[in-house]
Amino acid sequence: AEEAFRRGWQHIKTYFMIGLPTETDDDIAAIADLCRRVLDAGRRINRRAMIRTGVSTFVPKPFTPFQWARQIDLDETRAKQQQLGALFGKIGRNIKYGRHAPEASFIEGLLSRADRRAAPLLLSVLRHGGGFETWEERLNFGAWRTAIEETGYDAQTALAARELNAPLPWDHIDAAVSKEALVAEWHKAQTGEYTADCRAGNCNRCGANRHAAAQCDTMQVRATERNKDEQVVLEDQPEPEIREGVQRIRFRVGREGMLRFMSHLETAQAWVRALRRTGAPLAYSQGFHAHPKVTFATALPVGEESEAELMDAVLHEHRDPQTLLASLQNVLPQGMHAYEACEVDLRAPALMAAQTGLEYALYTSHDHKEMHRRVAALQTQERWEVTRSVKSRQGGGPKPGLKTITLDIRPLVTMLESEAGDNGSCIRFATRLHESRIAKPKELLELLGLDPLQTRVRKTKTLLQ
Repeated sequence: AEEAFRRGWQHIKTYFMIGLPTETDDDIAAIADLCRRVLDAGRRINRRAMIRTGVSTFVPKPFTPFQWARQIDLDETRAKQQQLGALFGKIGRNIKYGRHAPEASFIEGLLSRADRRAAPLLLSVLRHGGGFETWEERLNFGAWRTAIEETGYDAQTALAARELNAPLPWDHIDAAVSKEALVAEWHKAQTGEYTADCRAGNCNRCGANRHAAAQCDTMQVRATERNKDEQVVLEDQPEPEIREGVQRIRFRVGREGMLRFMSHLETAQAWVRALRRTGAPLAYSQGFHAHPKVTFATALPVGEESEAELMDAVLHEHRDPQTLLASLQNVLPQGMHAYEACEVDLRAPALMAAQTGLEYALYTSHDHKEMHRRVAALQTQERWEVTRSVKSRQGGGPKPGLKTITLDIRPLVTMLESEAGDNGSCIRFATRLHESRIAKPKELLELLGLDPLQTRVRKTKTLLQ
């Protein structure tokens, strides 16, 4: 941390986990104490030094020594987060407290060790408008609560500790590491015993060498070579070359077909890989985790197609936009498309800040006359009320949780009309940014009585200032 601040960093990010087996209140306090000591060290070098934390909740995962452990429930998670938030509050404003939503960790826990009995639960979640939530702002926890009650799913048992001799849903899968080795590591974890890394010493007899002896040998050789290369002291290494961005190219891109099921992060990474394949001289951010300066106007939700995603790429060398566009089109996988490219000023507002509205097309198999009737009936209503999960600062911590509100989205919709389609009808609607909110396709589907699983959603235009 001192080296980072000495190199001119103003803030560093730290990651912690709560809810681990054998955790005590002293362990929670130790997180705050470590952050305080790191901050004190940083402020001796830079008075504006700041710590940003990322605190997640432990979720037991298959094929690990902790697959038998219990996951703390929602109330326990909130209590631990409040305890840590209070400790951070005593340190001061130079610690920014970031934490994972308890509801998201709860859902992750249900999915982590689920078996075939979870299938009705997932179907029920989808029927109630949930599913595919990877962002806290899009998390429809109400759909999960309703589905658990409707199907009678035993969430408490799903998150409970499991006996070491109990059958596990994934026991029929061979992940190379033997179950006996995992049990031994579980016992050692309870007493805090350390297992040496086999890449730097003797084999731990985990069982992987039964099927992959050659790969184990190769791994050890590579680890030995890497350790020799790492003997160079960090302070003696030259500062990495930082290439400033000299050009900003804006692309209109999209996706369709099965690729609509990718998350925003997966989609963004796919575009970065495609740009690298073209040889584009991407500019990178500074800091320990440098990343290419590629940004998007919006986060494309899972399940939606688009022909109107705007993507900005900053380059450290000039390129002709049309030549780069042609190169990009030649390396894209099926389902990803690049339509247009142009140069914009480096100092132009960021895409997310410049966005003012969106346009969509909703394709349904319903008869056009029926959909025209539904649209007309909706137009006669003064208020279009929907429920939405929004951030809430209740809960004692500086980072908000989530709460459900009722929202009238009629002022957000500037156009709504229906037209005949090839195999049914198409609903077109436009939404504008109003009071920092924008209407969502799933909300229009709900108001029009359409099944989200049977309706194809496609973004057709992104509006900028």
